[in-house]
Amino acid sequence: MPRKSKNIYQQYSSESLERAVNAVRHNGMSFRRASQTYSIPKTTIMDRVNGKIKPGSKPGRKPVIPIEVENLVATQIMTAAEKGFGLTKKLVIIKIARLCNAKGIKTPFKSNIPGNDWWRGFKSRHPEVTLRKPEKLNTSRSRMMNRVVVSNFFIELGQVITENNLQSDVIWNADETGKGFEHNPSNVVARKGAKNIPGRTGNSRENITILACVNAQGEKLPPLCVVKGKTTKSLESVATVDGPDGTLWTYQEKAWMCDILGELWFRDIFLKNCGPKRPQLLIMDSHGSHETLGLLDEAKKENIIVMALPPHTSHHLQPLDKSVFGPFSKSYDRECTEFMAEHPDHLINKATWPRIFKKAWEAGITPQNIKSGFRATGIYPLNPSAVPDSAYLPSEPFNQPMPPTASVDGLQSNAEVSVEMDEIESLDSSLNLLADAAAALSSDQQSSQITCIVDVHDELKSSVNSQESDFNVPAADVESLLHVLDNGNYTLFNVEEIELDTNWNSEIEDIFAIPPATKKPKTSSSITSHRILTSDAVIQIKREKLEEKQRKEREKENRKIKAEEKKKEVKKEVKKVLKNQNIK
Repeated sequence: MPRKSKNIYQQYSSESLERAVNAVRHNGMSFRRASQTYSIPKTTIMDRVNGKIKPGSKPGRKPVIPIEVENLVATQIMTAAEKGFGLTKKLVIIKIARLCNAKGIKTPFKSNIPGNDWWRGFKSRHPEVTLRKPEKLNTSRSRMMNRVVVSNFFIELGQVITENNLQSDVIWNADETGKGFEHNPSNVVARKGAKNIPGRTGNSRENITILACVNAQGEKLPPLCVVKGKTTKSLESVATVDGPDGTLWTYQEKAWMCDILGELWFRDIFLKNCGPKRPQLLIMDSHGSHETLGLLDEAKKENIIVMALPPHTSHHLQPLDKSVFGPFSKSYDRECTEFMAEHPDHLINKATWPRIFKKAWEAGITPQNIKSGFRATGIYPLNPSAVPDSAYLPSEPFNQPMPPTASVDGLQSNAEVSVEMDEIESLDSSLNLLADAAAALSSDQQSSQITCIVDVHDELKSSVNSQESDFNVPAADVESLLHVLDNGNYTLFNVEEIELDTNWNSEIEDIFAIPPATKKPKTSSSITSHRILTSDAVIQIKREKLEEKQRKEREKENRKIKAEEKKKEVKKEVKKVLKNQNIK
């Protein structure tokens, strides 16, 4: 580890230094006066004015890896993180070591592997780079949140809304969430510096499923609550009268939504509370209980358009997931924490859960949160750009390149061309300027020649000598250069050009780029886009699948019956044989 220097570091701001340099260059102020005025060492100002130290340079030795390369590395790291392929600190250091070995960079690092000092310096030179804990995102969600898929969804959604003249009060979204008796304790007031604060929870991990439905106007329907149980006896211990008004209580073996409960909810809650207007639009995810044939037939009969979101996109396209269930969960945890803190005998169970749920339901599922969810997903008002560009980044590594369609001179190539514009922007603009000037002068000055000296790892260096006075005009000073060229008093020299080295780009791309995903074969049953579930085509497909399923079940039952009959016949034959043997 390097020793900590005891030197006095920079005691002035970069703005003060810039003002001091400008005062000397443009206002004729002396170095001593500038040093006293701006409290900056005289030699520091002299080094900047004379060009010994470039503007923006920092004190101390230069980084082992050129700053231009570090900039490209930082960009690659941040891009990978935005796409869901973030690198840990260890991986970044290992990849930097690979880069140093590949380019033959001599470093003071042991085995060319940077240490913590380089890491701290890298972060200080690139404050936009930091360590962050990523949020969970399963691969299916990252793959399916595709720009083309989402665009097609919004196109058809817009057509449905326009053709049927749908308003906010008839555009609905329904989805399930689960709440257990064991909650996550909310923050409580405690002693500062305390390490562990106990938070009591319920003794049971039993879960209750809640099906909520809201519309774009901010209204909500009574919920459906599914309790764990096999018979109606499971509801006897539930204090149903303490729940939200109009709640439909039912049971299921694992407290899950199923086909029968989906039809029950649609018939007894949605149709009874959605109002008389027709048609209406109901947007749901692709859960099996939302796509039962009985529900869809009833919806088509009632002129309710049921639209399924593209699979695995509900985290960005479902209003309830976007801004409703989050506040509801926080309200639920807070109500549970306050309830448990009221008395030592309090427990969260079937008898006490409904009253807690009612408070959380009213506090979390508010008109403001509901409207925010529809607005944030771009469903109402219809606005596809409401989905941020960052939402599509995780799907980009899974995109498959299009096959080649164009050929040049009879040759086709599958290679992809990648250009890093940040690295060559300044070089390209300066070279274009000199090329244009040379072209204009060559027609009048047959002997004119231009000197262009290019340093790959430095700024563009080129100059034109004037005959009127002995001085060089740098190419970066565009106005002065054009003035000299317009006057015609110049001497042009032979061209000396150094080719731009693109190996850095290729090496960084090879080491830090995300590898392409392997294309998986599609299965006939895979669903990759949104669907209008109440369309004739979808209902026909589901009816055929149901008939096929019933046919297979009948065949299975027939095989079972035949097997039982055969088994009985075998038993009879065995008994008959044994009886004959006994007679003999």
